[in-house]
Amino acid sequence: MKKSLLTILSFALSLVNVILTAVIVFAVVPEINNVNSLISKVAESIELDLRTGTDADMGNTVSPESLYIYSVNSGETMTINLKSSGDGESHFLIVAITLSENTLSDKYETFGGDNSATYDAVIRSQINSEVAKYTIDDIESDPAGLQTAIKDTLNSYFGDSAFIVDVGFSSITYQ
Repeated sequence: MKKSLLTILSFALSLVNVILTAVIVFAVVPEINNVNSLISKVAESIELDLRTGTDADMGNTVSPESLYIYSVNSGETMTINLKSSGDGESHFLIVAITLSENTLSDKYETFGGDNSATYDAVIRSQINSEVAKYTIDDIESDPAGLQTAIKDTLNSYFGDSAFIVDVGFSSITYQ
């Protein structure tokens, strides 16, 4: 009798489990799909990029054939004073910078390619202004953050967020 009571109790609990699983499958899952569809429509209407990973970055969506690599300051290094880090010493950055210009950008004809040399002094000035905002600790801990800030500053200056797709440091020394 005791054994059959346990069997009946196990059967009843298994039946309750199956019923609750069916409720989840038929009630909750369609609602989740509806919510996902709504989120996708809202994101699409405000032009959000739902992709994840590095492919969402504009620099990775421009093909290498569509890039023009420009060496700032004719490829020579630039020496830039850094913001004081509070240690009482003067710090500076010695860096050679390359810009990856999007040849498909509207601003490329005006500012890019061979015309970049015409704007080299302005580009260097914008870079100097941006780098001077950073301390040596900032650059040591996050050099990619500095590259992004330089890219954003130059794109803002040229008025096109897709013109400069990457900033590279071909040589970097800080002291």
